[in-house]
Amino acid sequence: MLYQFEMQDIGMFKPDDLEALRKAFEQLSVEYELKDDDAQARFLARSLIQLYRHGVRDPENLVSALSGRAA
Repeated sequence: MLYQFEMQDIGMFKPDDLEALRKAFEQLSVEYELKDDDAQARFLARSLIQLYRHGVRDPENLVSALSGRAA
């Protein structure tokens, strides 16, 4: 029997998903002056993925949700 899953259902991201996450990560990394191998950068990446999986898909909204700037 052949099973078909939506990529999101099994935790995979499509190229558009990765692009949105990358844009938000890069913008927030500059704002917080993070290095890629920094523990804070890894925490930021996990936070972005969690928000994305909960429906926050627009890069600007992801940045707003995790930005240190006042809304």
